[in-house]
Amino acid sequence: MTALKRSGRSPHKKLSHPRISRDLGPLPARAVLSEANHTTIGLLQILRSLAIKNQREHSRIFYSLREVAGKFRFPVSTVSDTYRVLEEEGLLSRVRGSKTILNGLRYRRRRSRAFIGLPAVLSNFITIQDYRRFFVCLRHELWTRGFATTMLFFRPEDAFSGALADQLKTYEIDTVVWLHPGRSAKESFLRFSDMGIRIVSISQIGTPILPSRYYTWRETAVDTLLRNWKMESSVRKVTVVLCNDYRSAVTEEILRLVLANLEIEAVTSIYSGEGSSAFLRNLCHAKTGGIIFPSAGLASLFAFQCPGEVTDLIRAQRVAFLDGPIDMPFAQAPDAPVDLITHDWPGIAESIVNDLVTLKAFDRNLHTTFEAQAQLRVPFSNFAEPILPTRGIGTV
Repeated sequence: MTALKRSGRSPHKKLSHPRISRDLGPLPARAVLSEANHTTIGLLQILRSLAIKNQREHSRIFYSLREVAGKFRFPVSTVSDTYRVLEEEGLLSRVRGSKTILNGLRYRRRRSRAFIGLPAVLSNFITIQDYRRFFVCLRHELWTRGFATTMLFFRPEDAFSGALADQLKTYEIDTVVWLHPGRSAKESFLRFSDMGIRIVSISQIGTPILPSRYYTWRETAVDTLLRNWKMESSVRKVTVVLCNDYRSAVTEEILRLVLANLEIEAVTSIYSGEGSSAFLRNLCHAKTGGIIFPSAGLASLFAFQCPGEVTDLIRAQRVAFLDGPIDMPFAQAPDAPVDLITHDWPGIAESIVNDLVTLKAFDRNLHTTFEAQAQLRVPFSNFAEPILPTRGIGTV
């Protein structure tokens, strides 16, 4: 056997470990932790947001306990308890006698907290931007926090017939998160419970269905929007566009109550399936102070069928979309101003996923309401998502 060559170094090659960088930037100012929220919950929310914001593919060094304690004036023991919660959530790892590590996104992929099913009505997902955006934001947040997800596209009648529950049997789903389940969902809810699947639903306040854990609410935003129309533009009469095939019952009732309270007269213009272009051209000449669409489904139908006429209407009249933004397929979205009611879907998704992590999402004694916001005189192009044809692979 050949003798090892003598030298001043060990014959064994030292294994090198990849360096873990610390480039998170300074901690935010203590002012972000207001006096009203100077609690361990407030600290947890700030650190959780920092961790999620700074996650990358690979692990990074996180802020030290003493650094955070000194910055926000908390005892080290309190910060340590907060870090322990973030460890349980899978965001941080602490090595005894060493640094605190912010786990990378690759760490998140090694294991899943749970398998989440997301039922979505296919027609709504394709045509209604606000509906689709909820799922996009929620899936991103779930993936970031270590959950596996699958979309379950279905027709409204599938929820009643049990076909949706049968579809779930092919997956090992732990939990279903359901946006606007509707009346027909009762049968599916019962089947899911029999299968041991937990249900987290998000409904509009006023929807006559099973009780939900989360609710969305538009009345304050609608009131803000129309109060602006009356006070700033002296609007006393509006045109409300309705269609029996595209209804948003809760939004329509909210609109009726707000208009009555503000003493604004409503003139209804009912679309019955006649030529969309002619119908929109007539709206351009309406002798009222503005045009209101309570249903995103109807507004989206017009945008798909005749985007040019929708653009002309927005430029000719003051238009409000109370059911959220709409897409502008196969056309350039105009910069003309519109009024919109929107939801902070990224913030809502983060709140729901936080509750899934801590299991608060399953507490039947808790209810969370998310308020919508009024967007006044904003460029339509800032919200419309253009759907343009793309070139196929290999084409020139």
